Amino acid sequence: MKREEVDQTGAETLAKMMELAVGEQELWESAELAAILEHQLAAPLEIDLGSIDPAWPVRLASPASSGPPLGTFRDLFHHPEPPLELLDLTKRFAKRCRTDADCPLPGEIATVLYFLAIGVARCRAGQRISGLDDDSLRHAMQWSIAQPWVDDDTRQLFRESLSALG
Repeated sequence: MKREEVDQTGAETLAKMMELAVGEQELWESAELAAILEHQLAAPLEIDLGSIDPAWPVRLASPASSGPPLGTFRDLFHHPEPPLELLDLTKRFAKRCRTDADCPLPGEIATVLYFLAIGVARCRAGQRISGLDDDSLRHAMQWSIAQPWVDDDTRQLFRESLSALG
């Protein structure tokens, strides 16, 4: 699937793509997924998001930006007022990773990043960046919280996101 096609995929189709098949043989151990998630949260935004939109650092550079600096995915997700554009780029990056066989991220990690970006946009920015309905988001966030390899700080972000859904 080409980048442009992934970006224009409808919410219903996306929900089906994001489903994790029950009973599939697991490729990764829980400890490995935990390490990969930790590595991705510590990864520089510029590298991964630059693959989606190379011009984003220039557009978002602001000498008057408030709050802590945004260098990593963890910084973005825990920022009190994260830029909506970066959350949307993160969502698009994760969506592409979930559908692109060449992406080195396991599908589970891409899925967590995808729904975390959507959830943080809702709870911190009060904005929707996805066409998915609240029931689908609620289910995805509950799935994410239940994963043994998701760290406590990320689980807390999902809990805050669930609260924002009502």
